[in-house]
Amino acid sequence: MSLELIQDTVQRVANAITAALDLETEIVDDSLKIIGGTGRYADKTGEYEENGDINGNMVYANCLRSGSGYITIDSRKDKNYGGGKGELAEICTPVKAGNVTLGIIGLIAFDEQQRQKIIDKTSDLMEFLRIMAELIADAYLVDENRSSLEDTLFSLISDTDEGPSLDHIISVSRQMENVKMRALQVAQSDSAVLISGDSGIGKSLLARSIHRESNRADAPFITVNCTATPDILLESELFGYEKTEAGTGEKWSKPGKLKIAGGGTIFLDEVGDMPLHIQEKFLFALRNRKIYPVGSVAPVDVNVRVIAATCKSLEKMIREKKFRKDLYFYLNVIPIYIPPLRERPDDIDVLLDHITQKFAARLGKDIRGMTDEARRALNEYSWPGNVREIENVIEYAVNMEDGEQIHLENLPENILLKTTDAVGHDDLKSRLASAERKIIEECLEQTGKSLQGKREAAKMLGISESTLYRRLRALELL
Repeated sequence: MSLELIQDTVQRVANAITAALDLETEIVDDSLKIIGGTGRYADKTGEYEENGDINGNMVYANCLRSGSGYITIDSRKDKNYGGGKGELAEICTPVKAGNVTLGIIGLIAFDEQQRQKIIDKTSDLMEFLRIMAELIADAYLVDENRSSLEDTLFSLISDTDEGPSLDHIISVSRQMENVKMRALQVAQSDSAVLISGDSGIGKSLLARSIHRESNRADAPFITVNCTATPDILLESELFGYEKTEAGTGEKWSKPGKLKIAGGGTIFLDEVGDMPLHIQEKFLFALRNRKIYPVGSVAPVDVNVRVIAATCKSLEKMIREKKFRKDLYFYLNVIPIYIPPLRERPDDIDVLLDHITQKFAARLGKDIRGMTDEARRALNEYSWPGNVREIENVIEYAVNMEDGEQIHLENLPENILLKTTDAVGHDDLKSRLASAERKIIEECLEQTGKSLQGKREAAKMLGISESTLYRRLRALELL
């Protein structure tokens, strides 16, 4: 698959890079075909750099083969640079998915001011390009697998095409029922909501559910991940940008997510990671319901409800001068705290059963529950990763299990090691292994260790042959 199949994403990344850095951007695929670009490269989409000679000795061809970046601060004197069209300097880096190089991103200087920027900030620009390359690679992998992280989340929540509602938050504990009741009460309001709680607890799901129950449900719900979005791009991601091409007068722009979410809800995930200088501009937007896109002097009206989430103590960040107190007061109109699983053990069993059914259906397995031993180990575990960790553990167990119930031995090793049984962690592991080894050995003594004997042993033990062989290898009995 070529980067050409995600060309819209590639072009958006190119536009965002140029808006943020004021350097021209060019992105080519693994055949040296230009997939996206700005300025003079914008009209060259579909053409080939370096005549498409991927075996040549020019810069991009070498980068494709080596999988390494390249820096030239004076392209006119660089014998490997095939420019000659006014380029003065360039930094480029490969776009990689695993060990496969998918293409190249280049930042190009066409005047001395831009060239000096490349000289002065070489390491920062290289790191920035590396992050942008990862974003493109992630988009490529998502498209290749015909799925997205959001679709994956929704498939865990519901079998319908509807967005999540409060009914999709699985719980029986009084703490979570109070959380859902409060969320329902404030859903019809336009006031800002600040959701706090540990990582993996379901803050994004609660935010989506509030939007779903609100009178803005038919309008967009737009997420901005303040952690995953590089600082240098977050401003244009939120507010958009406008730019006029020098010399040609050509104008191009991109609406920010505050504008895209018009009439709906914008969700600021991990708002504690928003840089201070952007906090100030965001506060202005909240107060005045107007934004100034990057590069524009004309304000744009916005109408959004803000829901923010954090796993950090914003009060502590305020004391450390890392978060604005006035922005905190604007966001914290309606605070909602989601308690961690360790504080509501009543929810663990219902989550285990619900998520087991979901993954069994997804993976096409006839798994109807779990053994008492497996359930006991899962209930005794402290779940530091909360609901997200339960999903990961059950997905692993369902993949490993060949029977109709999840067995203890098919749980991840860390669950067995960290269970709060009376015996020590290492002792528990050794005792479990010793008991399992004894049971299997006694069974094989009866059936024999031939291929047929192992088949009979698997039947006697109530497990599949593949599970038996996996346990034999783990116990070093093969």
